[in-house]
Amino acid sequence: MAGNRSIQPPARETLVERARSLIPTLRERALAADRDRGIARATHELFCEAGFYKIHQPLRYSGYEMPLDVMIDLCGEIGRGCGSSAWVCSNLAGQGLLVGMHAPAAQDDVWRNHPDALIASSFPFQSGIGQEVAGGLVLNGTWSFASGVDFADWENLQVFLPSKNDGPVRHCFVLVPKADFTIKDDWHVTGLSGTGSRSVVLNNVFVPEHRVLDSQFMTGGPSPGSAASPGPLYKVSAWAAGNKLFTGPAIGIARGALDLIEEEMQSRITAVGAKLVDMPTAHARIAEAGAEIDAAYALMMRDSAEAMQHAQSGVRPPIALRAKWRRNNAYAGQLCLRAVERLYPLGGGRGLRRDNLFQLAWRDIHAACSQILMTWDTQSVNTGRVQLGLSSLDPRL
Repeated sequence: MAGNRSIQPPARETLVERARSLIPTLRERALAADRDRGIARATHELFCEAGFYKIHQPLRYSGYEMPLDVMIDLCGEIGRGCGSSAWVCSNLAGQGLLVGMHAPAAQDDVWRNHPDALIASSFPFQSGIGQEVAGGLVLNGTWSFASGVDFADWENLQVFLPSKNDGPVRHCFVLVPKADFTIKDDWHVTGLSGTGSRSVVLNNVFVPEHRVLDSQFMTGGPSPGSAASPGPLYKVSAWAAGNKLFTGPAIGIARGALDLIEEEMQSRITAVGAKLVDMPTAHARIAEAGAEIDAAYALMMRDSAEAMQHAQSGVRPPIALRAKWRRNNAYAGQLCLRAVERLYPLGGGRGLRRDNLFQLAWRDIHAACSQILMTWDTQSVNTGRVQLGLSSLDPRL
């Protein structure tokens, strides 16, 4: 039997309040996470105890199966204390949604005997390749950007396969247990260093076909997993609307940067004795940054609600709408990036120090907006193509 459907998930407000209560602790640990290139295990355990990783896991495995916008509210608070902590939380929790779309047999492999199992994900940025063989795939090479992999029991690898009949390259998610890969310690970066997004290496690993999910089944409407979990969550357009695992932390990072500046303004005095809190330019920058962050949040909440409504109907959204959701994810990131950049001059010389929390937020928001689904140039161009009737450049959309 899969799990216990009778478990009552906590209210959204309860989860958000738990996240909010952790902000001081996460802020205290943020610089250490950046230095150590990974969040503390104690932080991970706090997230486990709070139930954060369960938000998108199917009810039948004792998960909470909550709507998309819970991720935004949750990580929009966690990120105020530590951007890397929010990114790890969202990426591990977000896999509940993606693995929930896999075939029921694959979900059983992951959660039937271990409902608390966590899944990371990686991209074949370096040399990861998959070869189709009888009964499944054989994987070889290196997959990168495995955020939170130190705490993961499985990997949900992104694999690109050759096209059939001159069609587009096929994209799949492939589930592999921890015993089948090794972690390569190659995460040396300037932003989101605390995510520990190391690479994983596989050597001639066979994966049975029931653990392979074609991403065309994740664009909206019924997925293989929705046969066992018929609620709307596993019918959303994962590649378009499900990317809140990236925008939630970005909103949190920007909020945290604004918090830091507002707190500092109360006591800072310039070299000539002027109070920064009295400077009109500071007022204007703080006001506009706040408006940009609020706009990003409102846009993501609207898109999440719209996506869940489509999922409730069980109908696949048209590609123009899917492209718009993808565009909006990236644009929300840009709004958060602009907000932090707008606040940057208020940090002064002390904001240049690596041990300054605002400077850490500045590095983290740039890293967050460098994630391919958050990169404005890429997403805006692709959406413009779709709007003008051209084909999408991304086969996953």
